[in-house]
Amino acid sequence: MSDSSSNHTRLFLAVGIVALLASLIVLIPARVVVGLLGLPAGIVSGVTGTLWHGEIEHLTLGNPGPDQQVQGMNRGSRLGLGPVRWQVKPTRLLLGRLAADIQSELPDGFLNTTIAWSPGGTLRLSDLEGAAPIAWIAPAAADPGSQLSARFEKLVIADNRVAAAIGTLQMAGVVLPVATRGAPLRPGSYTLSFDAPDVPDGKPLTGELKDAGGPLELNGTVTITPPRAYEIRGTARARPNAPSELQDALTMLGPAMADGTHALSLAGTF
Repeated sequence: MSDSSSNHTRLFLAVGIVALLASLIVLIPARVVVGLLGLPAGIVSGVTGTLWHGEIEHLTLGNPGPDQQVQGMNRGSRLGLGPVRWQVKPTRLLLGRLAADIQSELPDGFLNTTIAWSPGGTLRLSDLEGAAPIAWIAPAAADPGSQLSARFEKLVIADNRVAAAIGTLQMAGVVLPVATRGAPLRPGSYTLSFDAPDVPDGKPLTGELKDAGGPLELNGTVTITPPRAYEIRGTARARPNAPSELQDALTMLGPAMADGTHALSLAGTF
């Protein structure tokens, strides 16, 4: 046998072995993989399928605690998801990334995305769409049926910070916590948009904040600075048909400017 034929034979044999090993890996039962992760009891249940294509009937995220439960979620502690389904994307392995399409149901909501993980720890989310009740994060401002929705073309998490964000968050059905003597304030909607394809390490992430209808006209920016600081700056004013109590509440921000708006400035951590 010539050296050329021998080399081709070894190449085909190597490719065959790699293909066989890959097939065996992706066909590993998902319950075996989950078991190897050593998760605490009660975190995962109802695991079916394989590493390649599988489902978790129920997945609990967060830490247990005595906090009050709100629509399937203990505020500040636990969140239940399920079922969670995944389909591995083998072509991403050529780029050195483990990727999968994820579909998950939330209590009164959903979350769908393509997720990719790199060996360096970078997490990339693309084509993300999701929705959940606003009561999860702000029960006092939630109207029945109010929703927090997300739509991101790109979201990258690296070194516990947002390294890229292109997309929007929308809060619909928000009731401002302002007491009125007559009819309560009508719900409003607000949108936070990000267009940051590359956020350098140590630099803040800035989004544009706008109202999308309701008693409060709002324009401003939200700046998120690592690790967990935020600042909201902008202007706000009551619409003509808003109750007078809203205008009175805005005067606490300071006197109105020439155009009738009040300067808004709020900072804190999360």
